[in-house]
Amino acid sequence: MLKVVQLPAALFTLSALVITAVPFFSIQISDVQGQQDDSRLQKRIEELEAENRALRRIIQQIQNTLKSVPSVEAPADTKEGGLRLIVMPDDWGDSQLADIEKVALSASGPILSQLEDTDFQPIIIQRSKSGPITLYQRGPGNEYVVRLDSSDRAWAQLAFQFTHEFCHIICNYRNVDNPQMWFEETICECASLYSLRQMGVNWKTHPPYPNWKNYSTALDGYANDRIAAQQGKDDTLPGFYKEHLGELEKTSTNRELNNFVAVKLLPLFEKTSSGWRAIRYLNMGDASENQSFQTYLSKWHQRVPEKHKPFVLSIARAFEIEITNQQP
Repeated sequence: MLKVVQLPAALFTLSALVITAVPFFSIQISDVQGQQDDSRLQKRIEELEAENRALRRIIQQIQNTLKSVPSVEAPADTKEGGLRLIVMPDDWGDSQLADIEKVALSASGPILSQLEDTDFQPIIIQRSKSGPITLYQRGPGNEYVVRLDSSDRAWAQLAFQFTHEFCHIICNYRNVDNPQMWFEETICECASLYSLRQMGVNWKTHPPYPNWKNYSTALDGYANDRIAAQQGKDDTLPGFYKEHLGELEKTSTNRELNNFVAVKLLPLFEKTSSGWRAIRYLNMGDASENQSFQTYLSKWHQRVPEKHKPFVLSIARAFEIEITNQQP
């Protein structure tokens, strides 16, 4: 509701004086505001130019990194060239981007060379300072995103981490409820041990650079130290599995438990290297099959081609688990 109010006549006289004076003051205020606006605009332009220079530097670093991807030459006896890696600039310490790429390619080689399908999406490698991880969320071009927590030319550590994360990709990792996720984590630990032992042999004659030959002993030693730490235990694999089943299903990344099982399974992969092809058929069924380890293994056994069924059976027998033959 509107309300009408009568104003005193003197107020109109004062208003007239104020209105008369407004143009003079408006000009002066406009001049000051104009100068302030010009100053702010100039400052903002300088800020934008600085930001633009910083962005150009980042873009140039990325372009230089991308240019290096096709130039990688893989040893003739591997399929390393099937992987496309993009190492992102970051705080890698003394580790050079090209060297990180070389080590990661070399680390993937022993397993990649066993696979029949090697047409993976590119893998973006980022720096992590809170442990290695493969993200469920893909990159802008559907790339896999792997983060490694390594620096200063710790090549054995970097190779171990990258192989583990690459193994998740091989396992068709997915974000679903999976109490048997411990098995995938264990297989990926096993993959790292397998790869480093193979790298230790390969680098004696075919290192990424001729002057890296002596580093072969460090790669082999890194894996063997982890193996030795578990071999002193008297537990059998079936007994260990039954004793720690609850903890395994509760915490898939209990590395002490993962490593023990990985060391027990490693001889199976070293005896039958084609077993890595069977890993490509993990995590391809309905999530309901994850509720028990027996069902998980049985469904995996059903999916693999006939030639890989004996290997899956050998895994099940190692745990003393009976594979069921019910069809989906």
